[in-house]
Amino acid sequence: DPGAALGQLQARLEQEAVDKAKTAEAAAILEREAPDLEAAQTRVSRLRKAEEQAATRTATLREDLAGLEGQIGSAADTGTDEELADTVQQRIAAEARRDAILFEVAVLNRLRAALEEARAQARDTYVAPVTAELRPLLAQFLPGAELALDADAVLPSELHRGGLEEPFAGLSGGMREQIALLVRLAFARMLARAGRAAPVILDDAIVFTDDARIERLFDALTHQAQDLQIIVFSCRQNAFRSLPANILSVVPAASDGSAAGD
Repeated sequence: DPGAALGQLQARLEQEAVDKAKTAEAAAILEREAPDLEAAQTRVSRLRKAEEQAATRTATLREDLAGLEGQIGSAADTGTDEELADTVQQRIAAEARRDAILFEVAVLNRLRAALEEARAQARDTYVAPVTAELRPLLAQFLPGAELALDADAVLPSELHRGGLEEPFAGLSGGMREQIALLVRLAFARMLARAGRAAPVILDDAIVFTDDARIERLFDALTHQAQDLQIIVFSCRQNAFRSLPANILSVVPAASDGSAAGD
């Protein structure tokens, strides 16, 4: 049938035209995406050179490795292990010394804390009570004056009078010995109140005091002697003549062993 054959040929022609268009499109895509031949050749050349350099570097490293292994072998024969063991022992000894030092530091810190605590307790035990006992004694001798005590040493530090603060060390010799005597009396009164009475012993303790003030000191000693035992040693008999007290003297013994005097 020529008509039918012609129709089939036309259908095939149309299909082949469609296939040709698809093939041309695919060829265009491949042409666009195809790598640059010159660039690919350049890259291949670069990679080959890199491979050659890597091979050369590998050979060099193998030679270096062989040399290092030889050095290790030589070092092993020269007592490296013994030196390492000695170094380890030195480290252990150093750590032991460090631990001992740290322990000593801890002990010293604890001791310092204990001393500071004991000093604070002593300050609380003595400063306030002694100041309280000293205040009326000082008022009789220096009206309106206040004496500050060193909180650490529990010793006179400053005398406050007339709006001025005078360091204890800057006072006259007579004033210092008078205040020192009053502080002793205050300590004795504090101990007596605590049930630990102790005598007050004065050994030529009033040598710089003028006549007017020494009489006031005698008044204070006489008043405190009602509750305290006060013993005065002095070679100045005339200066202490107005101090009412039991006067004791030392006399040589008689040849027969009996006392030559009272």
